[in-house]
Amino acid sequence: MTAWVAHRGGKILLPPGYRLERDADLLELRRTDGSLVAAFSARGASPAAVVREAEEDHTKHGRSTA
Repeated sequence: MTAWVAHRGGKILLPPGYRLERDADLLELRRTDGSLVAAFSARGASPAAVVREAEEDHTKHGRSTA
């Protein structure tokens, strides 16, 4: 299951303030303020990789709107 499919199905839990957007062939992980955290292939990104990036960013910045 790709990250986008899991996200659309409510199976990815991101830290508060983080969201996924799909742009052409990319999945973009963004903070509340719209800043880009990471970009992934829309076809091959695993749910675990997306969650890991969001959690690492959230921990590093101590908040979701860094």
